[in-house]
Amino acid sequence: MRRVVKTHAPKELTEWRDGNKDHNHSYKALSGTEAHRKLKDKLLNEQGKICAYTGLAITKESSHIEHIKPQNQCADWEDVDYRNVVACFPAEGGDTSYGYGAPLKNGWWDEQSFISPLSEDCERRFTFAWSGRIHPDPDDHEGAKETIKILGLDNDGLRQLRKSRIGGFFGFGLRTRSKPLSIAEAKIALANIDQFDGNGRLKEFCFVLKQLLPRYIAQGDGK
Repeated sequence: MRRVVKTHAPKELTEWRDGNKDHNHSYKALSGTEAHRKLKDKLLNEQGKICAYTGLAITKESSHIEHIKPQNQCADWEDVDYRNVVACFPAEGGDTSYGYGAPLKNGWWDEQSFISPLSEDCERRFTFAWSGRIHPDPDDHEGAKETIKILGLDNDGLRQLRKSRIGGFFGFGLRTRSKPLSIAEAKIALANIDQFDGNGRLKEFCFVLKQLLPRYIAQGDGK
């Protein structure tokens, strides 16, 4: 999970909220409006077009607007609060067929037991192995354990996706690279792993690679 840093709501959302103070201002009423479209654009851009929970690459078509605090738990205005929403895989927020991600969370909510992508320490609460596995950090951290369970973050399908991306990035098996990543290349990659590319994208699972790169460099430097 990569930390999502919120800035300010799109002006279209603010204007919509201001114009609906005396009317229906639920998320259902917001859906389909220009404000809703601009909100999704904003979320995708600030997240570098990766899912806030899983780190998968997403587009407008392959994502939905996810409420961190579920709609069924929201008080007045909370379900149209910019700080309560992120962009997540898949396109249909109720599709649990993948076995991981936002749809599994559904209406569950326990603020004390959930690691939000908005929290300052969210990236430190999980560690990743070369196999693609995810572990709570520390091992007995209840919030991290519960979040992994609720979001299915150690689901075999998602784990295999992470493993594949790790292998392709470092050159394990040489499926996507002509030779393994050199230590010099790894050091450059580490310095730039949190940077948005020319299309405003972050690398898929960048927070996983960010953890593994120092280990890779240390192993190479120690030879």
